[in-house]
Amino acid sequence: MPSFLRNFFRIGFALAASSLVFLTPTRADETPSFTAQLDSADRTAVGLHHLSAAQLAALDNQVARELTVARQGDVVAFSRSFLSRRTADQVATAGLAALTPPERTALDAYVARAVAQRPAPVVATLAVKAKVADNVVETVKYKPRLHGEVTLTVGTAGGGRNFYGGSFTTIYDDPQHRFSAAFTYAEYHGTGLLPFDDCARPGRSPLLH
Repeated sequence: MPSFLRNFFRIGFALAASSLVFLTPTRADETPSFTAQLDSADRTAVGLHHLSAAQLAALDNQVARELTVARQGDVVAFSRSFLSRRTADQVATAGLAALTPPERTALDAYVARAVAQRPAPVVATLAVKAKVADNVVETVKYKPRLHGEVTLTVGTAGGGRNFYGGSFTTIYDDPQHRFSAAFTYAEYHGTGLLPFDDCARPGRSPLLH
């Protein structure tokens, strides 16, 4: 194995081992569904009384998907309303056709509000929960975490030209202090292909012949 690959894997394994110091199991209460967060007045305004349990679950799934897409895209609003972006199957599954125009408007407004709300920042200690049954106090803590990825690349072309290499990225995330840092190391070698040509030197560059 080339010395580059040996060194590359040594560094990668060392970082992976060190991440065990930072990684700890975490727990947090599940976020209530969209409809569960509405009070009785809001539920009436949105027209949830028209929907069955299965339709409510379908609506919650659709809104949860909206929130996931918004968080992944780091956006707080969409160009079109929630209902205007529903397919016919989604409308039927969630029973949205049963809503009156005012109820549809209210639903769009509540979903837009949910999308605009940023998740609460994660703190070191969420809360102290008292278990009434046995009076045991449980504290849930979040510690810094280290994660990343490793990639290997091999390329070839005619005339014996080829290259190989790899990279790894390590990401340090500290939710308590709202701090993240990433480090990437990459190295590539090859012959006959710039910029990977180990043998390229003045007068020998493939681009000059």
